[in-house]
Amino acid sequence: MSKRIYITGSGGVLGRQALVALAEYAPGCEVIRNTADLTNLSETMQAVTAAGPLDLVIHLAALVPVDEVSADPARGYAVNAAGTINLLAALSGSTARLLHCSTGHVYDSQDSAICESQETNPVSIYGKSKLIGEQAAREICSETGRSLCVARLFSIHDANQTGNYLRPALERRFATANPDEPFELYGAQSQRDFLTAKEAAELLVRLALSQAEGVVNVGSGQPTAVAEFAQTLAPFPLSIKPMGTSNTLVANVSLLKEILGE
Repeated sequence: MSKRIYITGSGGVLGRQALVALAEYAPGCEVIRNTADLTNLSETMQAVTAAGPLDLVIHLAALVPVDEVSADPARGYAVNAAGTINLLAALSGSTARLLHCSTGHVYDSQDSAICESQETNPVSIYGKSKLIGEQAAREICSETGRSLCVARLFSIHDANQTGNYLRPALERRFATANPDEPFELYGAQSQRDFLTAKEAAELLVRLALSQAEGVVNVGSGQPTAVAEFAQTLAPFPLSIKPMGTSNTLVANVSLLKEILGE
């Protein structure tokens, strides 16, 4: 029998790419897309029950933009922490393996690539809400014997992103910027670990389909300055004026490569 895979967050940029990746890496599987509001326990339980027997759950649903979560922290915790708990409550009668997508923002800035064993110390409400979600997932899955992989995904970008993500925010500024004037950029010297949404989705799906358990960093493993990233998107040469402070969030992806045989 083919596997039955339940996926949350399939309507987002990452989720849509995950559906494409599932079609490639798990062509014989049945994919069921969550349509419930995960902050509503009753609705979530009804949706999971209606889905029937499940073999794998890929949990991507989240409130992500750091600024949005900071502006509405209650909503951030409701989605990223309580939503995860509600999903697991709804799965209480199932033995399905869980791939829980967390974030590199559970770590604090480090000068070198961050490995999974390093201390978590999130500085944003977003990072804190995601850390509570993954802690709850680890404890609940441990108590119930559920196979769990926590994928800490670092920075992603996509041409279809909207809102306050870095890429669309930069592209909006490019549309009105004067090429002859300095381009003020907060965190210009910060180092980030960028993947396209397509690359990230493929790694997450492959990780979900593996037997890996525990925490696994998901990233490129390569540091890129925010200023350099901005220039790759800009339609003209930028005269960047660095603003604010800088920090570094780059993944050590040795474990990921070992699991995926790369």
